[in-house]
Formats: sequence, C-alpha cells, structure tokens
Amino acid sequence: MQLEANFLVPETKMADDDDADAIAAVCLIALAREDRKRKRTVWVQPWLSSRSTHGAYYALLQELDTRSFKNFLRMDRDSFELLHEKVGPTIQRQDTAMRLSISPEERLAVTLRYLATGE
Repeated sequence: MQLEANFLVPETKMADDDDADAIAAVCLIALAREDRKRKRTVWVQPWLSSRSTHGAYYALLQELDTRSFKNFLRMDRDSFELLHEKVGPTIQRQDTAMRLSISPEERLAVTLRYLATGE
C-alpha cells in the first residue's frame, strides 16, 4: 500500500502542473507571434513622398491642354474649378505629423477619373 502511495499524485498538484504547462505554452506562442511581426522602418515609402512632384495630378494634369484635360476627366477646367470650390472644403483633410494629406484638388481629380473610366 505504501508503494502505491509513492506513485499517486495528488489531484491538486497535477492540476497546478497542467496550468503551469498551459501558461508556458501560451507564453511561447505569444513570443513566436511577436517575432513574426514586421518591424516598421519608415512610415511613408520614398516613392510616395515624391507624389507632389512626380504624381499623375501634378505631372500630368498640369501639362494637359484643354482638349486632353476634358478627355481625361470628362470635364473642362472651368467646371473642375467650380466643382472644386463647392466640394473642396468638404473633402479637405488635415496634415499630420506622420504625413501630408492629399490635396482636395487631387482627391477630386482622382474621383472624377475613377467615375469617368472605372479605373
């Protein structure tokens, strides 16, 4: 009988060991997930930061003649300016410390181009 008692494990001790094993497993999984997270090195990619000089709005639309502008946005420049005056304050976003916002003119041009072509 005493020999059997040496091999018996009290239920409370077994439960504590199981809990400790479960906690250790959860900690290992959490550490593994943390290692997989991508470390952010830059907030804005370099090619995006040159949008104000090389982007389609600034490079292309500024150089289009009247006919090409109307073909591109399905609207002449005067109508574009009038529409911009009406909706500009509504679609204006605030610049942040992280990055500059997209101008209302560019937002309007992108929206009109999408509505005109679906692209």
